[in-house]
Parts: sequence; C-alpha cells; structure tokens
Amino acid sequence: MKVFYAGLRYNYYDSKRGVSFEHENFYESLHAFPGAEVRYFPFERILEVGKTRFNEEILEAAKKERPDILFVFTYSDEFDFTILDEIRKYTISVAWFADDSWRFHNYSKFLAPHFSWAVTTYSWMPELYRRAGQKNVVRSQWAASTNIYKRDEKDGGEEVLFIGGWTKGREKIVEKLKASNISVAVYGQGWSTRRVSREEMIRLFSTSNINLGLNPPPGYWAINSLGRLFSRASIDRIVPDFHIVRNIQSWLSRGIPQIKARHFEIPACGGFLMTEMADDLDSFYVPGKEIVIYKGMDDMIKKIRYYLTHDAERSEIAERGYKRTLRDHTYEKRFREIFRTVGVLRE
Repeated sequence: MKVFYAGLRYNYYDSKRGVSFEHENFYESLHAFPGAEVRYFPFERILEVGKTRFNEEILEAAKKERPDILFVFTYSDEFDFTILDEIRKYTISVAWFADDSWRFHNYSKFLAPHFSWAVTTYSWMPELYRRAGQKNVVRSQWAASTNIYKRDEKDGGEEVLFIGGWTKGREKIVEKLKASNISVAVYGQGWSTRRVSREEMIRLFSTSNINLGLNPPPGYWAINSLGRLFSRASIDRIVPDFHIVRNIQSWLSRGIPQIKARHFEIPACGGFLMTEMADDLDSFYVPGKEIVIYKGMDDMIKKIRYYLTHDAERSEIAERGYKRTLRDHTYEKRFREIFRTVGVLRE
C-alpha cells in the first residue's frame, strides 16, 4: 500500500521547539504500518518553495505515482482548495482534524469538503460534517504509539503525578489539591518545576501511584481563546481574521472538555489514570475498571485518597487499562480501521 503523508515535522514550523506530536505519533506509526510504503510531504517544505509549489508537488507526485491514499494531519491553510479537488482524481485523500470541538466552525467545515474523507475525534461531529457537505466521515480517536509509550518499571515514581503544560485551569486544580494536603508532583512547560525528558516521563507514568489526566477546557477568557476571535494561524504566522460570526461560534465552544492523547498514553505505560469525563471517554475505557473518572473537585479528592490506600485495587485497574490499550487503542489499530473504512485496506 502506497501512502502519501503530509503534516508538520516540527512544532509550529520551528525546529527549535522540537519534533511535532503528529510526526512522532502519526508519521512514525504510518511508517511502521505493515505493508505501507510512505512518502513524506512535511509542511515545512512550504517555507522553502512556497505554498503553491508545495501543493503542485503533491499533485504532480499523485498523478505520477497514484498512491492508494493521501493522509493529511491538518494544521492551518497549507492547501489550495482547487488543487485538493484535483488530487482526488488520482487518490483517496483523508484529512485528520484535531480540536474539532472548537475548530469546526471556523476551519474544518471549510476544508473538509475538498478531501475524499474527513476524520474527527468527536462523537457529535459526523452529522455536522455532513451538513457542511462532507458526507464521508470517520469518527476515530487519539491513541497510544506503543513504540514510544511502554512500561518502564524502574523505581522512582510519585504518589500523585501530573505531566503537561501549564494552564490556569490546571493550576487551580493543583492548588486545590495542595490545599487539601494532597501533594502533586507537576512537570511540564510553563510550571515553576523543570520539564522532564520523554524517557523520564514514561518511567513516571509507569511507576507513579496516580497519574492525573487534567483536561479542563481552555475557557472563554484565556488569552489564546480571546485572541482567536480576531486572528488565526496561517502556516508559520498569526494573521488577522475578522470572520467574526464563525469565530464567535468557535469561541463559544472553548468550554468543552476534550479527550486527549494522554488518556491513552498513560495506560499504555501501565499507569493508573484518573481523569475527568470528556465526550464519550467511557466508551473507550470502563470507568472504575480500566481508568477512574472523577466528577468535580470533591469527588477527585475523595478518590485520590481512596486509591492511595488501596494498592491492590489500584494495580488491578491499571493492569486492565494497560491490556485494553494494547488491544484497542494503538495507532496501528486506528489506521487499520480508517483504511478499511475508506476502502484502501481489505483483509
């Protein structure tokens, strides 16, 4: 199976900010997919040759090589709609849309109809896509790249751990836990503590008693939420955007909790995950059996104290979550389901 893949190689087009999530999890997983021959079209090529030429290169390659599929992890306005329409004559084009909970109204709905298929991670989005003119929709979900996230059972875990970037919502949760005499080890960009390497992060996920998946929505009044009312990403820049009505629609969705990749990465390391409900997370893991879901701060505090003193029960939940992840929630599994649905894989 010949696969063309397009997406960011580096975070926000900046090599100094490290390799992107989509490169590590999507490109690398596709590269390892059994029977796949992958040709990479990193978005950073646009900075070298320009947007028009980048699009033309993919179209020319599609005409010549006739790949089975073009898989795109979307970011901003890298594609010309006319060329995308032309590419569909030579291959099946599939776009993975992230953050549809708030990006659909001012981004995804306009780009999706120019692909053969759209992939969304949100349970209620397929119907909205159909109304926008894209009737071919795959509802998928984040997963764990098991080449990266795996058990590391060395000593040195924390009692309660959170690893992730700082947000005001997350800070409030951590402060309330500390005020309740629950010590939380916190690592990640924006916190006063240090960042940890990927290897140390995986070890901590594997060995800490409780891993918190803190996923409060960004909210309406955060700076990055307000900024999106009047601006948007355009390749490697932020540009003015005065489509006020659709930007307000997007802004009003900033209060929706999201399922994150971290919900799958922690169990993939054999870690015990405690998190808040988001969308239909309970259809991917059984609450109380494979992960633990809390409802509000009081319930969170109560459950942290309970599971810190019930080691056997905690270990059993972590083990079941680990086995469920390896069985159902890997990127190879996600790609296999997508490829079957769009008709490029027959097994």
